[in-house]
Amino acid sequence: MIPQGLFTQIGMVIISAAVIVTYIQPIFTEIGVKQKDISIYQDKIKSVSAVNDKLDSLTARLNSVSTDDNRRLLTYMPDEIDSISVIRDLYLISNQAGVFYVDAQYEGEVEDRKASASSEGVDTDPRKYSFLLSVEGTYSQIKGLISLLEQNNYPLEIHSLDIDQLEGGFLSVNLSLVTYSYKSFIIGGDNKIEL
Repeated sequence: MIPQGLFTQIGMVIISAAVIVTYIQPIFTEIGVKQKDISIYQDKIKSVSAVNDKLDSLTARLNSVSTDDNRRLLTYMPDEIDSISVIRDLYLISNQAGVFYVDAQYEGEVEDRKASASSEGVDTDPRKYSFLLSVEGTYSQIKGLISLLEQNNYPLEIHSLDIDQLEGGFLSVNLSLVTYSYKSFIIGGDNKIEL
């Protein structure tokens, strides 16, 4: 005959195993999940801290630029381009050079932009906008016009130049010019398209 104490000991072992399987093991599993979440959270905090540190250093660098230099930079490489202002500037430059202004028009955004992105996945290339300028004048007047285009406050790159000879020693010139902006373009001054 088996002593009664042995049944009690076997019963306690079975109850202990049942408690471990039904109560303690799920709690350990839950604790493991929470520890994993805490680890992920700590990693995210480290990456956010790194981004905040980078942002602080860039903000300090931006604030170290003088107001005059900031104004010049925004003039040279503006956040937006106004097509009417560029056409007006082309007209004024043409008048200053002494050439006969025929026409200037906006041709559109140059779509040869490469899919270049920085390490943060942000497109860092400036946007290119093309304008066509048609003028007539003497050779020296055309040279003066090109010189004034190079001395403009913002970049006006000559991408193509077509010259035809007219009667009396005059030249007819069609210039394809490109200018740049970082963010957006304004059509006609009021209809703003954010890019």
